[in-house]
Amino acid sequence: MAGYPLARLVTLRQHRFDEAQRNCATAEQKVQQGQTAIVNKKKEIDEYIIWREAEINRRYDAIMNKELTSEGFEKFKKGLADLQMQEVKLNEQLYELKEQLKQLEEALVQAKEELKQAGAALNKLEEHRKIWTAQARIEAERKEEKELEDFKSRKLY
Repeated sequence: MAGYPLARLVTLRQHRFDEAQRNCATAEQKVQQGQTAIVNKKKEIDEYIIWREAEINRRYDAIMNKELTSEGFEKFKKGLADLQMQEVKLNEQLYELKEQLKQLEEALVQAKEELKQAGAALNKLEEHRKIWTAQARIEAERKEEKELEDFKSRKLY
């Protein structure tokens, strides 16, 4: 029986399927890393808010019952505003991480779709190979039977 004529195509589609599996696994890993980064950033923001509140109280306690010049008071207000701006920056970073996660999730959906398509293409060829193998076996048996029919033994008298 001859070899399957589309064996090279099966190999190619198997390679594409394996590559799609690797891409899907990589995309899943990136999504998990993105989710972890978001959780860590939220934790960082929560810790910063607690620290900022304590720092504001500490700073107010430091200036209580002290005379401040207008320049010193402006510096104090700027310091408090800087603390608030740091929280805003952290929230912006969180927003950026969420946007990146959306993109990573879209890439994961795309990778899963490519994996599905590669699997379908491979399965289609595997089914064709099964059918072709069965037909080739039947054809080989038919030829063998025909050869036996063509063979006539000599009659011995």
